[in-house]
Order: sequence, then C-alpha cells, then structure tokens
Amino acid sequence: SYNIIYQVLDFVKIKMSGLLVPDVEEKVIGSAEILEIFKVSKVGKVAGSKVIEGEITQDSNARVIRDGTIIFNGKIGSIFREKNQAKQVAAGLECGITLKDFSDFQKKDIIEVYNSTITERRI
Repeated sequence: SYNIIYQVLDFVKIKMSGLLVPDVEEKVIGSAEILEIFKVSKVGKVAGSKVIEGEITQDSNARVIRDGTIIFNGKIGSIFREKNQAKQVAAGLECGITLKDFSDFQKKDIIEVYNSTITERRI
C-alpha cells in the first residue's frame, strides 16, 4: 500500500515498462561473399570469402544469406588471413571465416556482419 499517489503512479509505470519489448537496432558493419569452402582438421569447414564492403570483425554477430533468405544467425568464430588468425579484415581482401555452430556453407552465400544495440522502452 502507498500513502502518496505519485509513488503508486511511478510503481505502475515501472511495472508496465518492464512488459514492453525492447527496441533492437541493427547496423551492418560489412559483408563477404563465399568463394570456396575448405575442410581443415580440428577446425571443420572454413568459408573462403572475399569481403565485399565494410569490414569483418571477430566475435561480431553474423548472418548467412542464401538466395535472399537468412538461413543462420550467430557469431563469428574466427577469421583467418593467409593462415594467420586476424581480428578484422577490410573490404577487397580475402579471408577464411568460421561461424560458431554452423558449417553448412555453400558457394555464393553472403556472410553479413552486424552490431545490434538494445534500447529499453519506457512509458
């Protein structure tokens, strides 16, 4: 119970705000096209890719797009540049990309890397 009406209003606003779905804003950092698929021991399948635009950064969110349809959403596992592990690869360069929990790559697939920010909504 509350003695002051403003405390009740604040309590109700906080509770109702918790029921709202947060806003998720995605910003595409870069994309790469898969040119070849390589099988590497201890790693699994590696997508030999060329960065089309932007840059690909390690530990970012990624989605695999095949024929305009998103077939996987997850995180980048590792990026290899000339057999050395890299943190990021810029546009125009080729690299090998592995994704966490995904290995069903096909040639001409697009790997799109993005950042997402979650904003809580308030009443």
